[in-house]
Amino acid sequence: MNESKTTRDIELGTFAFLGTGWWVFHIIVIAGFFYLGWLYGGAIFR
Repeated sequence: MNESKTTRDIELGTFAFLGTGWWVFHIIVIAGFFYLGWLYGGAIFR
């Protein structure tokens, strides 16, 4: 009984993290992707 409760708490914590932090992570990655494209875009698309 204790193990399943702990597992459920860990899963809920993971989903809470995904709910709040996942979109922030994506914004940072997308911003970094566009930044790299802005830096190296001329060399790549030339």
